[in-house]
Amino acid sequence: IFDATVDGDIVGALWLAERSPGDWFVYDIEVDESHRGRGLGRATMVAAEEYVRAQGGIKLGLSVFGFNEVARNLYSSLGYQILAMNMVKDLA
Repeated sequence: IFDATVDGDIVGALWLAERSPGDWFVYDIEVDESHRGRGLGRATMVAAEEYVRAQGGIKLGLSVFGFNEVARNLYSSLGYQILAMNMVKDLA
């Protein structure tokens, strides 16, 4: 788990780990609401990619909720691709 910082202040967090040799996964990324919209999520993901590469990683995956369009757009713009999709219908 890493802190995301700006000028020494913690503004978010990143949790990533190697699941198998060379295959890493982002378990959580968060930027405090008051700091969103400033490119910090993108900067945190780029830093994660650089860290994984420095550790010899060759793949970085993540999960994102379908309703989280802002995050989905960010990940798509960084080159992440959809591998699976779950769907649900509320029958109540």
